[in-house]
Amino acid sequence: MRALLFDLDNTLLMEDEATFSALRRACELARDRVRANEDALYSAVLRVADELWRAAPIYAYAEEMGMWWGEGLWGEFAGDAPGLRALRGFVPGFRREVWRGALAVVNAPDDNLASELDAAYAAARRAHQPVDPEAENVLDDLARDHRLALVTNGAPDVQREKLAGTTLAARFGAIVISAELGIAKPDRRIFEHALRAVGAERQDSVMIGDSLQRDIAGARGAGLRSIWIDRGDGPPRPEDAAPDARVTALSQIRSCLAALGPAAASPRGSP
Repeated sequence: MRALLFDLDNTLLMEDEATFSALRRACELARDRVRANEDALYSAVLRVADELWRAAPIYAYAEEMGMWWGEGLWGEFAGDAPGLRALRGFVPGFRREVWRGALAVVNAPDDNLASELDAAYAAARRAHQPVDPEAENVLDDLARDHRLALVTNGAPDVQREKLAGTTLAARFGAIVISAELGIAKPDRRIFEHALRAVGAERQDSVMIGDSLQRDIAGARGAGLRSIWIDRGDGPPRPEDAAPDARVTALSQIRSCLAALGPAAASPRGSP
């Protein structure tokens, strides 16, 4: 039985869309409360959050495990791993400083409002887990003749909360999350773990994801073929790993697998 390994964020679940939409809702609240310029505040949050996140002592661990400031502004980071405990201790102050700092940039310093925006962003982000409109049908079709596994970088509770807001989880024979293992893409071992979990061999399996650095390079290192879903974030860099195929929509995966050869796909309609 052939296997397909799928990435989660920005492959099946639109993480960037969810984050930036929630951020917009919080900035609209600031506009309504104190007439802050919502566009300027939005830009300020992007800059302040990124700067504080990258300067933080938890950054190296978060970057390795695939966590970013958009999750730092709402995730709880439950778990006993030292890195998760450090994140859990870091994020309350991080959130406070992001909103305080951004409000100061737009000349609207207000600690009470910062707390309100913090809560508004987290509520908006938790309320909506947007899934690619093609994801459910494509996964159901591919599951007819492939074993499916989800291989995602991130914090276990954050990734599972995202999944809980969708119908995706039940479609996978295995769900592998980096911080549960202490191993993250592109490390080949996380791919090998997923293949063992669904009883598949690497030569008969394909990784599908949006990140050339994590999904595609990791698949190559693990001896899997790969399909890059190009979300239009820019052309590949010279140093990026080359995928075996490129798609711009999930619905193109079936035909793309067929083009890779019989070891990667069965014809539509096969048992």
